[in-house]
This record gives sequence, structure tokens and C-alpha cells, in this order.
Amino acid sequence: MHVKITESQGAVLAVLEPGGMLTIDQIARAAQLTTYRTRSAVSALKSRGLICSGSARMGRYQITDSGHRAYAAHGRVAR
Repeated sequence: MHVKITESQGAVLAVLEPGGMLTIDQIARAAQLTTYRTRSAVSALKSRGLICSGSARMGRYQITDSGHRAYAAHGRVAR
């Protein structure tokens, strides 16, 4: 699978890769991104099925199996 991801998207995937469900604010802090860049990256990743929001805990996001594969393929430095 060849998925092009930006640096911001890669940072979001790196934060979510270990697992768990995080809010936009938690992701932004951990990824050292602005809230705007985080929201943009989350929106793009969600539309591509690389992350999803939890139905029971709205406003929280987690990485999908496809997201794990994309992260593994691109490593820590995503371009």
C-alpha cells in the first residue's frame, strides 16, 4: 500500500500508533502541533480511513489497521 502522508499527518499517526483514544488537544500537545494543523491532519487521515473516531467516546480518535500499516511503511519521518 502506497499512502502519501504529510509531516503533520505522520506526527498524528506517531502519537496514535501505540493505541488508545485521544482528543484533538491531547494529540496536538503530544505531536507538538497547533490545534489548526492537528485538526487538518486528523480530518485528512479520517477521510482516508487511517484513523477513526470512537462511537462511544465522540471527540476521541484512534488509529486503524490501515493507519498502522501506513505508519509502518513511512516510519517516523513522513513526507
